[in-house]
Amino acid sequence: MCEFEEKVKKNLIECGIKPDETLNGTQKIGLAVSGGADSVSLLLSLSSIFSSLYVITVNHNIRPAEESAGDAQYVSELCKKLQEEKKVQIFCKVVELKKGLVQSEAQKRGGGTEDAARALRYKAFEEFIADNSLDALCLAHNKNDQLETVLMRFLQGASLDSAGGIKERRGNYIRPLLNITRSEIEDYLTSQNISWRTDKTNFETDYLRNKIRLKLVPFLDENFEGWQKAVLSGAQKASEDSQVIQSLLSTIPLTVNTDDSVQLSLDDFLAAPDSIKYRILLEACNKAGEDSRIPHQFLKDVVLALDDEGKASFTKHFASIDIICEKKHLFIKKHTEDNTDLVFSDIIEKSGTFEFPFGVLNVFNNREQNGKNLVSVCAGEGAVVDGVSLPFCVRNISPGDTVICADGSEKKVSDILSDWHVAASQKSLVPVIQLLDEKSQRIKAVLGGFLGYKDWIVKL
Repeated sequence: MCEFEEKVKKNLIECGIKPDETLNGTQKIGLAVSGGADSVSLLLSLSSIFSSLYVITVNHNIRPAEESAGDAQYVSELCKKLQEEKKVQIFCKVVELKKGLVQSEAQKRGGGTEDAARALRYKAFEEFIADNSLDALCLAHNKNDQLETVLMRFLQGASLDSAGGIKERRGNYIRPLLNITRSEIEDYLTSQNISWRTDKTNFETDYLRNKIRLKLVPFLDENFEGWQKAVLSGAQKASEDSQVIQSLLSTIPLTVNTDDSVQLSLDDFLAAPDSIKYRILLEACNKAGEDSRIPHQFLKDVVLALDDEGKASFTKHFASIDIICEKKHLFIKKHTEDNTDLVFSDIIEKSGTFEFPFGVLNVFNNREQNGKNLVSVCAGEGAVVDGVSLPFCVRNISPGDTVICADGSEKKVSDILSDWHVAASQKSLVPVIQLLDEKSQRIKAVLGGFLGYKDWIVKL
């Protein structure tokens, strides 16, 4: 084995895989191969380490047929070639997603095609693991992917868990290339006279990850020497801290009831530090079946309400989840109300804190300017909208709503939510600030920041 393959083998062992046990059939190893350099290098190196492999490649059918089908065909042919040349047994499965399935899934999830493709891909992975009783499925994330992920999560305001970056092992998934750079990968393939496929969409900056790879990383390389080591070191520390906090969660047991609601002791919850409270609430929401993004501000509102009201009964609601304080217990459960029919609207005439279905709206900094009574407005921890004249209206979006762009043109609010990939279940929760002192009663802001999206604030 060459130096690259020895490094991969060492990483496998650190992930709990013992190559010698695979030789005698006591371990079954699979890998996902797209045809790109990363996954092809993983396939090539593993074929030198193991005597048998299970390979899966997924054709999402979202690119031209000659590209996506060509990738799948290339992977199949490479598996056959390695099987003949290296005398290794390779079972290769090509999963063909129906045309339009990814787009349909994106619409259903209320997100983008990239998110939907990933969800369908991992669903295929899970079925592949189960069907073949695999001990592990290897994925080809590398050191560059790790850097991009840490930067991306930082820019998205990620939690400590996410700030730690990609894990070497998570359940049945392992990543033996995580400490290997993309340049090392390409050098290895070149030395072995092995080509690879290139996805043209990797060069488009519509996606945040691509924008980081193509714009931010080169800027950091040019202007900040040593930044990569510092970022990875910080991610490692975040991961270690996260592990400590995660270990403390077991001190507050969660009970899943027969109605799928989750129950926990209020006394135990109130005795925990805030960092534990947020994680417990998030874990309880997930256990109760909520798979959409839960904004930190909502969790913070719950914790603040408990600190202020103690053991008084109350209910906090977000998306399809209810958090109920009742009889010395907290109950977290999904409700059947359809949020797509949710309607709220209120006229704000003074400063203060106001409760809405989306959470808390703060109105402050009241002052008089040019004969107008102006305030600043903020939903949760989102951006501050300054210079809003009283009175103004807070409501959810309506069909036909538009906002003014920087160039003076108009854009539909529904298109903005689509651009942000707002989940269908959350669209009716997004508030707009509508000015009432103008004849046009134009929309001053669309507030998505408290949900983890963006805020659209008209500066004109």
